Amino acid sequence: MFITQPKIFISSTIVDLPNERKAALKAVEKVGGFPVMSEFTIEAQSTDSLTTCLSKVRESNIYVLILGGRYGWQPENKESITEMEYQTALGCKMPILVFNTTYPKEPLQKQFEGKVESSYFRKTVQDAFELQEEIEKSLKQEIEKKQQEFFHKTELVYSNLVKIQFPSLIYVADLDIDKKAVKEYNKERSRSFFKPSLHDYAVSALYMNDISFPHDWVVWNNKIITFHDLQDDSVGLTTIIDRGTAEAFSCDEFYEASPEHLSQFKYLLKKCLETKLYKLKINWIKEESLFAFIPTQKDTKDQWTARAVSWSKTNKKATRKVVDVKYDLKEPDKVFNLKSLSFRTRFEFIDNEWYLGIKPEWVFLWPSFKVCSMAFKNIQWLKKTERNMHVFNHFNFILKYLQPSGPSLFPEFGDYPFLTIGQIEKFDFAPIVEDDLWINLEDSQGKKKLIDNNGNIGLFSL
Repeated sequence: MFITQPKIFISSTIVDLPNERKAALKAVEKVGGFPVMSEFTIEAQSTDSLTTCLSKVRESNIYVLILGGRYGWQPENKESITEMEYQTALGCKMPILVFNTTYPKEPLQKQFEGKVESSYFRKTVQDAFELQEEIEKSLKQEIEKKQQEFFHKTELVYSNLVKIQFPSLIYVADLDIDKKAVKEYNKERSRSFFKPSLHDYAVSALYMNDISFPHDWVVWNNKIITFHDLQDDSVGLTTIIDRGTAEAFSCDEFYEASPEHLSQFKYLLKKCLETKLYKLKINWIKEESLFAFIPTQKDTKDQWTARAVSWSKTNKKATRKVVDVKYDLKEPDKVFNLKSLSFRTRFEFIDNEWYLGIKPEWVFLWPSFKVCSMAFKNIQWLKKTERNMHVFNHFNFILKYLQPSGPSLFPEFGDYPFLTIGQIEKFDFAPIVEDDLWINLEDSQGKKKLIDNNGNIGLFSL
């Protein structure tokens, strides 16, 4: 479908209708269309004229047929070129505008006239002047109609947002920590404890009580905020709070209290996500503010090995590499750096619903999991070579990996109770964008990467 300048194919015999074809040319130009006419705008081609004409019909948006007196040239004594052009337009199901004349007609032309579908727009004209007027009028109507259809046409759009679920209650309690004892505890063990935050005191206090507890809680205004039940004495966090101050609030009551409460609630969700992902062997990389898949196994030489994720679906097994290793050129047995599939996240509260935004990325890490800043150009190259479908497939894979609840593709991981990842959000009200408008902007190499119309790029392909 066209947006700005439609291609309009003018089909008729040429020798007997020179004035009429010039009139059609003027009419098309007046309405802002591009006239496709053998004698004016079709350049010489390496193929024969018939093949060229029929291909130009297929490339056009609107077909205009002018029926004069002559039937026209019949290649190999078959149908005339004009009739072949008409049949081609008919097969392409494009808009067809038919303009008949009162000129005396050859027998074969009368037969052709009878074949033309009566359901299409038809107008009989007396001469070239009337023809130009009627073509201009009908094209304006057709173009306006098609433009309206186009701008009201929508397509399905996939966002990078997924709905999330969390407990209905949040627990808040005052901290109760013996800071002096915590300092002494760290001093005895020669642990670094320089300018500690209140959160640092809380973590150390748990260690001091020999309690290993996930970091899915937040310290704010001398209080602990968490989804863990702080009124349950079996919960490890209760060892560092004033138990008499523990209260339960509905989540919406908490995050709607003030912008600061909302900010702290988002931070709590992030800490819960960190805990969930840690179980999945996905680490928070502070230097880049993103999550990254990390390797899980070493070889006999104590070097990290590539990590691949395998799953079964509909009796088929598949594997996707999420961490690749690059070896040192000088020491071939030593890992130089790691290329890891990664992603950025954000939490959004939209129309009383909570969402998690996921943006796929790549990160290069040293074997210590610190960011390899030397690989900046590698990341640039990866982003330049990947196209929309590749990124969408990364997103889908990450999303599936974070969804152990229900029938999971990755049964080795149990679900995390305080944060559940839902399905991708889809919208069907987005204005359609014709593929040709942006695909044509790609170079030849880019176009090769866009072979996805038939699903040629697998969802979990390497």
